[in-house]
Amino acid sequence: MKRRFIPVFGLVLALVSLGASADEQSETLLTKLQHKIQAFTSYRIDFTAAMGGKGSTKGTLTASGNRFYIKLMGQELFYNGGDTLWSYVAERNEAEVSKFNTNDPSPLYNPSKLFDINPADYDHRTLPSATLRGIQMQVVELTPHRQSIEYTTLTLYINPATSLPERIDIALTGDEKPIVLTLDSIMSDMAVSDATFRFDPSKHPGVEIFDDF
Repeated sequence: MKRRFIPVFGLVLALVSLGASADEQSETLLTKLQHKIQAFTSYRIDFTAAMGGKGSTKGTLTASGNRFYIKLMGQELFYNGGDTLWSYVAERNEAEVSKFNTNDPSPLYNPSKLFDINPADYDHRTLPSATLRGIQMQVVELTPHRQSIEYTTLTLYINPATSLPERIDIALTGDEKPIVLTLDSIMSDMAVSDATFRFDPSKHPGVEIFDDF
């Protein structure tokens, strides 16, 4: 029987539309964030994903342009451009190659969209500031224009000193408690080889590959 793979943030969902108006302050904050992320030649984020009373897990996202590599909950995703996404689970030594929709802005489908956020894809508004790690964070709530069956809103806690989020809450459809992503560290403009974003079957002898095209 053919085994189906789930996008890595879909694994988090397995564990665990409001209206919002855009305002000038949130537009400014999101535009600064977008420009900063797009100015990076590459970045790596280590994060902790907490699933509302259902435990937490560590993950890593490396991105360069629209390419990304993510490791979370024993699954790895490799996207090197084009329309092909590779998923790999080391425990089973199984991989799947599937068609990737580059136009889907959902961060649960495309992890790089968690940080390279286009304000035009959302209604957004500023919320009262909140203290995180002893810092007054600027808080922005985003509601996607494109209705999603996965989530209803994103809430970004942005450090005003860096213009980068240090926490992202993802409100799940039909779930009272959000996924909370806490950024443990971020590194930018480091050297990243093309191999980072490309799955190489030769490095996994005996791997079983499922083609979902």
